[in-house]
Amino acid sequence: MIHLLLAVGLLASPPPEFSFDPAVSAGQIRYLASDELLGRMTGSPGLDSSAAYIARHFERFGLKPNPQTGTYYQPFEVIRPVRGTTDTLVYRTQNVVGIIEGTDPVLKHEYVVLMAHYDHVGVRRTEASPTDSIYNGARDNAMGVVALLHAAEAFSRQPTRRSLIILPVSAEEIGLRGSRHFVENPIVPLSSIVYVSNIDGAGYNVTDAVTVVGLERTTASAHYKAAAQAFGMRVWDDPTPDQGLFNRSDNVNFARAGIPAPTYSAGFTAFDETLMKYYHQPADQADEHFDFEYLHRYVSLYVHASRLIADAPDRIRWASGDPYESAFNTLYGTQR
Repeated sequence: MIHLLLAVGLLASPPPEFSFDPAVSAGQIRYLASDELLGRMTGSPGLDSSAAYIARHFERFGLKPNPQTGTYYQPFEVIRPVRGTTDTLVYRTQNVVGIIEGTDPVLKHEYVVLMAHYDHVGVRRTEASPTDSIYNGARDNAMGVVALLHAAEAFSRQPTRRSLIILPVSAEEIGLRGSRHFVENPIVPLSSIVYVSNIDGAGYNVTDAVTVVGLERTTASAHYKAAAQAFGMRVWDDPTPDQGLFNRSDNVNFARAGIPAPTYSAGFTAFDETLMKYYHQPADQADEHFDFEYLHRYVSLYVHASRLIADAPDRIRWASGDPYESAFNTLYGTQR
C-alpha cells in the first residue's frame, strides 16, 4: 500500500514506521521475553532490568525524561497482602517515562500518551507446567513494549504536531497499579492529555488484522482504519464483548478520568484454544511458535496510527453517549 501511494504521488516520502527493520523488533522481544528476566514480575530484578533496557533506548533516541525526577522513571510502591497471613509486602517499582515535544507551537501543549505494561506474572510452579515455570510474556505484553520502543525511535526522528508521552507502566498484572499511579500523579496536567493509545492483549489467532478494543467508542477509529489500510491489514473491534476487556487493562484508569483511551491488541476472533495455549502460560515465548513477521507489521501499524492521531487537526472525542463522555466533559470543560 505504501508503495502504491508513493507511485501515485499521494505521499512525498514515507515516515520511519514504513522502514522498520524486522530484525530489530525480533531482537527486542527475544530479550524482553527471555528466561533471563524471569517473567518480569513486579518488584523483581527482572522487571528492573527491563526498565533499564527501555530507559537506555529512550536515552539513545534523545527522549526527554520525567520532569519531576530528571530520570526516565516514575517510582512508586505497591503494598500487597501476603496470602494466608496478616502481613504485607511492599514492592518498589517504576513506570518508565519518555517525552517527545511536538512541532506545532499550539498543539505541542497537548499530549498523546502511548502506553503498554511491561510487567508480567513471573515464575510459577504448577502441575500443568512441571518442566517450565517461567511465564515469559511475549504476547502479553512484550509485543506492546516493542511497539513503544519503535514509537520512541520513529517519533524522535520525525515528531508529530502534538507532544507524546511514551509510557511503559508497571504492575498491570497485579491490579493496573502503574497506570493508576500515573493518573493520580500526572507529570503534566491531566487535562492536557488528549488521548491514550494503550497496548495490551492475550495474543493472536489471526495475523492479517489487529483488534482495537473500543474501536468505535472514540473518533480515533478512522485513524486506525487508515493505518490498517496503509499496511494492507484489517482492524476490528473487540469480538468478545462478554469478556469486558475494555475495563480490564490500563486504559480504563485514563478513561475513568475522561480521557479517550482504547486498547490496541493483536488480531483475535475469540478466546479460543489458540489464545489460551499462550495466555498467562509458560508457552508464551519468543520462540519458533512466535510470528515475528506479524510482530513487525503489528508494531508498524501501531506507530502509524499513533502518528495520524497525534497529527490530526481535531482532538479525539468519545462517541456520543459513551459511558465516559460525562467524565470527558468534566475534565476538559470548555476547552472543547
